[in-house]
Amino acid sequence: MILEKLILNNFGVYRDEHHIDLEPKSPKAPIILIGGLNGGGKTTILDAIQLVFFGKLAKCSTRENFSYEDFLRNSITQGVDHKEGAFIQLNFSYYFEGEKREYVILRSWKQGRKRINESFMVYCDGNEEDGLSENWLDQVDQFLPL
Repeated sequence: MILEKLILNNFGVYRDEHHIDLEPKSPKAPIILIGGLNGGGKTTILDAIQLVFFGKLAKCSTRENFSYEDFLRNSITQGVDHKEGAFIQLNFSYYFEGEKREYVILRSWKQGRKRINESFMVYCDGNEEDGLSENWLDQVDQFLPL
């Protein structure tokens, strides 16, 4: 699996939309290094990848003893209207039976009248995959074990 692009919108310290290129520049150098000052958002990037893949099962650093709904609410960038919400999108490629497949997973949430409303969708090779989205927690282990 190759992580290619991470898009964060109003998630943690990332106010508005931020695109992070994760695609290795060469097959001979397949490592991406992320550096920054304390509080700059390095751990938030790792939490975002966990969250977009695993949702309520994610082991995010700031979840502590919060319910999943409270964690999502607290993950919306401070100062942003919770009705505007947040989203995380991850683009990655995965070889299945010798064929390269392009995936996009999108997790978004915002405050509804009483609760947080979460949406999750998986696209494969540009097509919306309802079955894959609905059964994602059963499928994700083939990409990245929890």
